Amino acid sequence: MRTETFKFVNIADSVAKYPDEVCFAFNPNFIEIQSAWPTGILTVVVNRISGAGTVDEQTIKVSMYKGQAKIYLSRLFELMFDDPKNQRCIEVSVSVKVASVLLFSFTTLVVWGNLALGERFGNIGVFNRQTDKPYYERNLIWFKNFPFTVSLFRYNREVQFYGKYDGGVYNNEPIYRDTKVCFFEKIEKLAPEIPATTSGTISLPFEVIYYAQAKRFVAKKDGKYYLNWTGDETEHWGDTADYCDNSNGNKPLANVTYLLETDAGYARYRFISDELVYCSMFSDLGFEDIPLKQVFPKAKRNATIKYRVSEEVRLMSVFDSTFDYTFFQTGENLVLIKMEICNDKDGYYIRWIDRQGNLQYFLFRKGQIAYKNKLGSDEVVDEKSEGGMYFANHTRTRSIECNVTHKCCAVSLPDEIYEYVVTILTAPIVDLYLGVDRNGDEIWQPIQVQAGTVNYRNGNILNDLEFSFAQPGINAQSL
Repeated sequence: MRTETFKFVNIADSVAKYPDEVCFAFNPNFIEIQSAWPTGILTVVVNRISGAGTVDEQTIKVSMYKGQAKIYLSRLFELMFDDPKNQRCIEVSVSVKVASVLLFSFTTLVVWGNLALGERFGNIGVFNRQTDKPYYERNLIWFKNFPFTVSLFRYNREVQFYGKYDGGVYNNEPIYRDTKVCFFEKIEKLAPEIPATTSGTISLPFEVIYYAQAKRFVAKKDGKYYLNWTGDETEHWGDTADYCDNSNGNKPLANVTYLLETDAGYARYRFISDELVYCSMFSDLGFEDIPLKQVFPKAKRNATIKYRVSEEVRLMSVFDSTFDYTFFQTGENLVLIKMEICNDKDGYYIRWIDRQGNLQYFLFRKGQIAYKNKLGSDEVVDEKSEGGMYFANHTRTRSIECNVTHKCCAVSLPDEIYEYVVTILTAPIVDLYLGVDRNGDEIWQPIQVQAGTVNYRNGNILNDLEFSFAQPGINAQSL
């Protein structure tokens, strides 16, 4: 926790303790206040930071008693997450006031997750520090024949990610989630077609508008509309070809992030299933899900990503471009993520959000499938003559429910792999991969992991993990 001293109503010496720069929404988070001023009514205001402003304000009143107050923030933090599937970390501002007088304020990055005693998230947590590896290490399996991203955490805007593969050295250029970004100012949803355009190519400054019916970006300058423009590297703008697919009617490109400028910040859009689809509010803090095929297209055996997670002075060893383990001179501020490539193709490919907010993937072996039906409570008579005669008790059940449950397993997992795969058992958001549609877009079906017990045997070099999951119930016909 951080500590700050302040004056209560500009008179009494006071001390406040509040969450660190990064905290977890489902851990207990408090503001603790001690003051020479005995009583008072405090107003606590919590906002989610979005762009240059704030949104989703929540306010509570707290009474001091004998110069002390302990304010529970976690539930307020949880309410800030309206779309945790797409935004698993948010920046929050908290201010404490007496009437209209501000006593103190702070900001924190809140992760949609939980950290247990002994667990570690980068350099965050209360964990055993008497180890040979002061740095934080994650070991993952990269299933190269399936969609796969790795979750990295940017605690401030200066953090850069670096990678290497197949025993090579780290690239000098940092890794980015998106190779291209396009900013635009407006969506025209109702216009049946784009306006009449002027020939030629324009340069900045101009306004970019997306016409939803025509699925086209158009640049506007001096009251005229243009289909083509040139960018400016100093302004981080590309040419028309960087954002529009000339092989697909100049529609948006699928590998570009489109950012719509709004009062609440930048809204993030991607071109999915032939539509420009809102994904989430854009943030350059918190989690970044890096697509490994894009970053390491030539990797055959393994890949490694490293980055810093604090402002410790000794960031990296002088030998770190070649050696990750032998010559380490660093402490807890470095994260290493090692990914071993697996080329398997058969099984249930599942993704989930673990308790620390990371997006995880694994290919499980297929097991038994169980179909369980349930008859409805009433029947209807099926009166129909057969050969000129009617027969009794010809009825049909009005409705039938059916649930499908799949067994699956992961076999022969070493400890460091088992530790992340077993987190699927506590994940509320779990999806099953069903392939891609005709546009090449991924199809993910929500599933539910069934209640059960998984046994881990200490002393085993390798362990198996077996569980069941249910697909959404079959909505059959009703009579």
